[in-house]
Amino acid sequence: MIIAVSGEFGDDIRKMVYYRIENGRILERETVNAVEGPLDQLGAQLNSLKIDLLITGKISREVELGLFDMGINLISGVNGESDKILSAYLDGSLKF
Repeated sequence: MIIAVSGEFGDDIRKMVYYRIENGRILERETVNAVEGPLDQLGAQLNSLKIDLLITGKISREVELGLFDMGINLISGVNGESDKILSAYLDGSLKF
């Protein structure tokens, strides 16, 4: 599973931490700068990275629906340190 978390960057969905997870363990972690431009370009980049889930802070309804239409699962309203957010998601304690 591949999860991107942008919570520690506030409302900036253009910067995120990318995690590749297997059996509940982090196999890869990398900070990624998203492309600048329209939503479809962001969606294309997330799809090219094979993101299964995006966990982010505040996000507009338009962007949320656009990502959903592109098949990208989303949890919004989450802020904080990316590693802590991911850990809470993996152990089931993430509050959003």
